[in-house]
Amino acid sequence: MEPASAARAAFREHFGAEPALLVRAPGRVNLIGEHTDYNGLPVLPFAIGRATLLAVGPADTPRLEAVSAGFPVPASLPLDADPAASAEPWHRYLAAALAVLDGRLAGRGARVAIASDLPPASGLSSSSALVVGLLLGLDALFGLGIEPPALVALAARAERLAGAETGGMDQQVIALARAGHLLRIDFLPPSTRHLPVPPDWAFVVASSGQPAPKGGAARAAYNERVVATRVAAALIADMLGAEVEGTPVLGNVADIDAAPILVDELPARVSPRKAAASLGVPVERFVTLSADTFDPDAVLPVRAYARHVLAEAERVNLACAAVEAADLRALGELMLASHASLRDDYRCSTPALDALVAAMSKAGAAGARLTGAGFGGFAIAACERGREAAVIEAAVAAAGGPAFAVEPSAGAALL
Repeated sequence: MEPASAARAAFREHFGAEPALLVRAPGRVNLIGEHTDYNGLPVLPFAIGRATLLAVGPADTPRLEAVSAGFPVPASLPLDADPAASAEPWHRYLAAALAVLDGRLAGRGARVAIASDLPPASGLSSSSALVVGLLLGLDALFGLGIEPPALVALAARAERLAGAETGGMDQQVIALARAGHLLRIDFLPPSTRHLPVPPDWAFVVASSGQPAPKGGAARAAYNERVVATRVAAALIADMLGAEVEGTPVLGNVADIDAAPILVDELPARVSPRKAAASLGVPVERFVTLSADTFDPDAVLPVRAYARHVLAEAERVNLACAAVEAADLRALGELMLASHASLRDDYRCSTPALDALVAAMSKAGAAGARLTGAGFGGFAIAACERGREAAVIEAAVAAAGGPAFAVEPSAGAALL
């Protein structure tokens, strides 16, 4: 049963009524620009046809009652539920969405039934689709008047409350995507630009066979990179004599010509506490996260992480130019360089992802790379239209699948 029908049927089965509305929130893949968004630097993702569907209706009590075809344990959450106290990982995202609404529901409860054809814990943003879809559904159900930019900001904040200190890429592309287009997102200053995909280009995504959860060890590894790049940004700013207010990010210094050169002057490894002491700033500036505090004495490879982020931001600029010039070969070379940097400098690839990228490239893809945070999950390949089947076959042979073609699709909407 396709997800829209499955969500409606589950709502009727569990709640004995028809849903008031149905929301579709797509997954996404990131073509290039990995681990740049939380550094205030650009990304180039697109939404895909696979999506999470949410059937939504009012409840008689001030609670969120939710069932999901993908998870066996239903949720029954008070409106003030603590995301950190949620025993089930998917409940944590529901609770975080309630938390960022900050009383807007005014004691009104909701029922939600969820179905999806997005693989969970895959790096295709199933969690972001859930959060964006839930906020959109609650806004429509109760007339909350949340405009799209505010909804995107709330969804990003919710995911940070759920545990990983993510940037705003996933939420923006899920909410704002346009069919047939990539979405370039800039953060400092904020802007978006839709880039039409050349008609003879195609994209394939394939699983490495390893999950990419946003909790546990993967969340800790992700947050380590957030903190390390903050440290790198502050150290580069100090070398440049630049003032950075608030939480430092590499986007604060990336436009200064000397910044990429000064990366090589960074310490190979340093703890946040030692860096803070050398700069005369509070260590909390580096280690405070939305839902946690990072260990200030952990020794972090700041030079390699900063080298990846600054180079990756420039690859996004070059990739946009390649798209506009319909130069698939140039895009493919940038994707392969991105993957090598994620493997060698950012250290978030895995042997399975490396083998998958190599197999898809050998089968005729112009280029391939991991997509999402890494540590498992999916890879994306770009190829000429008509070569998808060969790339999919090679991916399945290398990693076991699933693998499938994806088209740039429209963003979240009420159906």
